[in-house]
Amino acid sequence: MGINQHSNLILIVDDEPEVHTVLGKMLVKEGYVIQSAFNADEAFEKIKAKRPDLIILDIMMPKVSGIEVCNRIKGDPATKDILILIVSARDAQADRIEGLTHGADDYVSKPFHLRSLVRKIEHMLAKRREEEFQTAIRSE
Repeated sequence: MGINQHSNLILIVDDEPEVHTVLGKMLVKEGYVIQSAFNADEAFEKIKAKRPDLIILDIMMPKVSGIEVCNRIKGDPATKDILILIVSARDAQADRIEGLTHGADDYVSKPFHLRSLVRKIEHMLAKRREEEFQTAIRSE
């Protein structure tokens, strides 16, 4: 197992198979559990079956955009706490702001540096674990 000592579940939602292959291999090597969805319907099925800790979400997908997926996830009390990292070819500042405004926790432009993206994911998940730990301490 790599640096990651937890088996966090990451759902990759992207219509490009090569993104799943490249990113999935790297994340599995780091000790993460990966699920793949190639469109919004598959993503919602996977989320309902087993809630992921983090979703890597593309914006430009057929039928339902990643922004709409993000809105739905963040608008549902059962899923609003799932971390969402948008990874998109749309790299204008307006696109980044739109993604973050609709609830994404972070935004990375394609093409991305694989190692940097993995480190960003590690940081997001570690920060979430720390927040959960602090909340548990306060509630005791």
